Amino acid sequence: MELVVIFLLIWKFVESARILCIFQCPSYSHQIVFQPVLKELSSRGHKVTVVTPIPMKDASLMNLTEIDVSKSTYSVMQGSDYLNFLSKEQPVYLKIRKLFEWYHQIDEAVLSEEKFIHIYNGTSARFDLVIAQSFLSPTLHAVAAKFQVPLVGISSLGAYIGVHYAIGNPHPPSIYSESFLPYHGRMSFSERFKSTLYYIWSRYYLNFEALPKCDQIARKYLGNDIPYIQDIEKNMSLLLLTTNPILYEPRPNVPTVISMEQMHIKPVKPLPKDLKQFLDNAKEGVVYFSLGSNVKSINIPEKLRKVLIEAFAELPYKVLWKFEADDLPGKPENVLIGKWIPQQDVLAHPNVKVFVTQCGLQSVEEAVARGVPMVGMPFIADQTRNIQRLSEEGAAVGLEHTTLTKEEFKNAIFEVVNNPKYKQNVKRLGEIWVDHPLPSLNRTIWWIEYVIRHKGTKHLRSPTADVSWFEYLLIDVILVLLTIVSLALFILYVAIKFILRMIFGGRKLKQN
Repeated sequence: MELVVIFLLIWKFVESARILCIFQCPSYSHQIVFQPVLKELSSRGHKVTVVTPIPMKDASLMNLTEIDVSKSTYSVMQGSDYLNFLSKEQPVYLKIRKLFEWYHQIDEAVLSEEKFIHIYNGTSARFDLVIAQSFLSPTLHAVAAKFQVPLVGISSLGAYIGVHYAIGNPHPPSIYSESFLPYHGRMSFSERFKSTLYYIWSRYYLNFEALPKCDQIARKYLGNDIPYIQDIEKNMSLLLLTTNPILYEPRPNVPTVISMEQMHIKPVKPLPKDLKQFLDNAKEGVVYFSLGSNVKSINIPEKLRKVLIEAFAELPYKVLWKFEADDLPGKPENVLIGKWIPQQDVLAHPNVKVFVTQCGLQSVEEAVARGVPMVGMPFIADQTRNIQRLSEEGAAVGLEHTTLTKEEFKNAIFEVVNNPKYKQNVKRLGEIWVDHPLPSLNRTIWWIEYVIRHKGTKHLRSPTADVSWFEYLLIDVILVLLTIVSLALFILYVAIKFILRMIFGGRKLKQN
């Protein structure tokens, strides 16, 4: 009898769930954050189906089924000028509009994939949970409503302001800047004014333009038997965000918002022989240069490339440059280029003195994890904000690539290499980022399985999710108070006027 009980307990413990994951963004830097979650869920016995533009194709993951949507999503990406409309020079309202238009196309491309259609329209498909990428567009969140299962949102960045609205997460514009605005910490009056204007505009844009379009696309493919898209997003059971206490201000989150950090950081692996030899022989030190998977060195303006080449040629260090072509015209002798470089393992090499980066979140996490100070050259999205915070922490020097000169670039590298404070501050940040009761992956998996065990988190739902912005900002209360005060002042004015008329009017009668 005892053996039967033990067997039942073990079976209950390892009971698997059927999980559908939808990660639509065709960007490697986004997808690498999600892959450890997929691997861990699969290894724990859950049957995972993932829709992704970057499949892992790992035969050892027996419980993982991948639906490759790379062809359609990368077609949308290549057909758009996303680097231009995401550039920090563009106004924020234009970025958001263009991003939503871009995501509308990607969402339709994903929903049009034949293999995915067989899943969401199939009569035999059954799932216990949907995990969907949560950045701007909530269109694909509607798949959870189609299957009538809990929804977990996951992001490779912090949350877009619209997600904070939906789940009732406090987001006063006087304190918290939107991720596409370069404000942080204590804002000036001008910054608070702009942040408030953006807050008002984003409320209008989401409610009257963006979300109706998302709902229209969802119903086109999933049918009309689903709630309105904003209501689906409001009922999100869990929101997993790639945030940290340095680049993101501490904030009072609702219970269903869980922070992840350094999810994709792996143990150091041996370097390829030729690369190891290059780094080992660079006793004077190495400058590692990479602009990530989205910006890419091959796409930068010719003027900037010339500045970099001239500066690198005059440095006393070796330079390892991630350059996405076979040849770099004018390449100095001290420079080694590579189309693909194992970045985490290179940053772990003791001869790497500085990392010249675009300051994407994943690149920053890798540099901090390996203890390498940075020279930041932001181009798009949240990169400007990231380098500002790192500079304030004394872990990096920021540069403006549109006006960069050879001397400015060289001086920034010399400053970071020769001043020990940058190295010390990066190590300090690394110690803060990993100091948690549970490793980030363990915490993430525990919360996902918590949602599965309890079939959602209605008991943790914040009441602010059901409060309109009008009520949240106390507009109705303020209007009533203003009305009461105005009425009281009006009555007082009439009373004083009446009394004065009685007094002075009576005197005139007596005099007559």
